[in-house]
Amino acid sequence: MSVQTIVEAEPGGGVLDSTDMRLLKMLNTNARVSLSEMGREVGLSTSGVRRRMMHLEKTGVIKGYTAVIDPQKFDCRVLAFVNIEVGPRSISEISKALSRYREVCELHQTTGRHALLAKVRARGIDDLKRFVNERISSLDPIKSVQTTMVMGTIKETLLNP
Repeated sequence: MSVQTIVEAEPGGGVLDSTDMRLLKMLNTNARVSLSEMGREVGLSTSGVRRRMMHLEKTGVIKGYTAVIDPQKFDCRVLAFVNIEVGPRSISEISKALSRYREVCELHQTTGRHALLAKVRARGIDDLKRFVNERISSLDPIKSVQTTMVMGTIKETLLNP
């Protein structure tokens, strides 16, 4: 299990300097790295790193800290991306319904024919098929569903500072 930091661009168009970016990169690799180790790496005191971290948290650049769980160890062997075509007036309703399911790891509103893209994890192909057919396709305002199975993940990060 690794630990990951959730980061966003600084609100208000603020600029992150190279030290902030180096700190974020260290956190993105291992959010359990000590402040003193970070300080040694970037040439700041522990209190200097603490101040920067507090600023990054306060301004919303760092949204939180979370554990990254290995899906294989959680018995989720199948990963798929599901493109969902739905009318613009139904996006909010469908998004709320899909967000309730454990299988939906991510849900994005997209441009083009498919208004929604769901990242879905399931125990196996039969479970994925059942989920797509019984939970997604059965929702009334959905026009079409296109499922793409993932054969292997080469790279997966939230952000690559």
